[in-house]
Amino acid sequence: MPASTGCDEIQGLNGVRITARTDRGIKLRRLGQPTSIRLTGLSRRAFQKAETALAERTCEIGGEASWLAGDTWTAHERRWEDERQPLTYESTWRQAAWLPSGLLRRLNLLHTVALPQVVTGHESRLGEWWILELDHDADTGLRRAELVQALTDPEHGLPLKLRGHRDLIPGKGLGLILLRSPDNTATLQLRYDRFDYPVKPERAEMFAAIRRRISAVTGEAQLPAMPGCSATG
Repeated sequence: MPASTGCDEIQGLNGVRITARTDRGIKLRRLGQPTSIRLTGLSRRAFQKAETALAERTCEIGGEASWLAGDTWTAHERRWEDERQPLTYESTWRQAAWLPSGLLRRLNLLHTVALPQVVTGHESRLGEWWILELDHDADTGLRRAELVQALTDPEHGLPLKLRGHRDLIPGKGLGLILLRSPDNTATLQLRYDRFDYPVKPERAEMFAAIRRRISAVTGEAQLPAMPGCSATG
């Protein structure tokens, strides 16, 4: 969500607003744009709690929660939008934009197919690469092959091909999977690790729910042998 930092900078996606709320999700749209996206799965209370916490943190550092301005630009947002200069790598970013968009629409795979306890992600190489870091408990399966199969499914997946993989060696090296589009416009790297997370009392209920979900998923297939194929690009 967009927020000014007090330094004439905008964090988050400039101009994004919550335009609708339901019992199981929210609808997001950027001002001046016709398209929208729905985020679902959590309760209305959970979304509101997360939004309130974000707004409070923003205020604590002297910023402004711009998304609360409603259907209008804030002064910071308008100035940022008017002064923004085209980026030299914008064409690369736009060519690869389908990948993060497609991943957002398939986030449920990280709950129904894969077994990570925590997932984080970021872009790299001017937006051409997208990286998901999947942290697992010490006693759960990684289900790498199942996630690759779902992500590359001909009917419901993304136009990605498996290019290489590397096994996880705890304490020595991350497990890696490299998926790339046939036209080389976008690359997805999955990074696997194991952690024993200390569970804070206020998060005990959430982590208990995660463990119940994980315990219901069984079985683990093997990825095909790919000698000579790199998972690091």
